[in-house]
Amino acid sequence: MSSRHLFWWPVCTLLAASAVAAEPASKPKPPSPAEMRRLDAKLAAVSDSFLRDTTTLIASYENAGQFDRAKLILEVLQKLDPKNEAIQTKLKLLNGRIMEATLQELDLDADAQWTPVGRVVKGRPIRIEASGEYKVTATVETGPAGLPSANPVTDMVAGIPLGGLMGVILPAAASPATEGQASQGNQQPQQPRPFPVGATYDRPADRDGILYLKVNVPPGSKCTGQLRARLSGADNTD
Repeated sequence: MSSRHLFWWPVCTLLAASAVAAEPASKPKPPSPAEMRRLDAKLAAVSDSFLRDTTTLIASYENAGQFDRAKLILEVLQKLDPKNEAIQTKLKLLNGRIMEATLQELDLDADAQWTPVGRVVKGRPIRIEASGEYKVTATVETGPAGLPSANPVTDMVAGIPLGGLMGVILPAAASPATEGQASQGNQQPQQPRPFPVGATYDRPADRDGILYLKVNVPPGSKCTGQLRARLSGADNTD
C-alpha cells in the first residue's frame, strides 16, 4: 500500500464512522447555548492539536529529506484552506527544495539512443536546461512520403525539430525498445509519445516513470559534439 493510501486510510475510516454516528434516529433538538460553547471549545482544541501534529510531521519529513511526503500533506491542507497564504508560501519553498535536492549535471552523448536520466513523479515539475553544439551527419534515402516516423526508437519523431533534444516518460518496467515494438505492432494504442525538450523545459510530469532523453535524428545519422543538461525534478536511478 502506498504512502498516499496509508495517509488517507485513517481519515476515511474516521469519516465513515462519523457518518454512521451522525445518522439520527429522530430529528435532533437544537443544542443549548452552553452545549454550543462546549462543542466550539472542543473544535478549537482539536484544530490546535491537528495543526501542531501536522506541523511537526511536515518538519520531520523535511528533516528526513522526504520533501514529496511533506508536500503531499501541505497539498491536502491547501484543499481545506485554498486561500491560506502561509500554505502557498510553504509549498513554493518545498518545490524549490525538491528542485535543489534533485539537481543533476549531465554530459549526454548526442549520438546515443534513448538514455535514462532519472525517475520522475506525476505532478512534480521537470526542469531541463540544455546547452552545447553538435554536428549531425546523415545519409538517408527517402521518397515523396518523407522519412518514416512510426517507431520512436529507430525513426525520426514527427513534430520535433531535426537535431532537437526530446524526452519521453516510460513505466519503470518498460524501455524504449519494448515500447517501440508494442507501438509498431499496435498492441497498445496509447503509448507515451516523445515530447520536445529543446534548450529549456519546465513542466510537471504527466505520469510516474523513467525519463529518457535523446537527440531527434534520422536512423543511420552520426552526431559529433557536446551536449550538456542541467536536470531537476528527477530522482537518480543509480
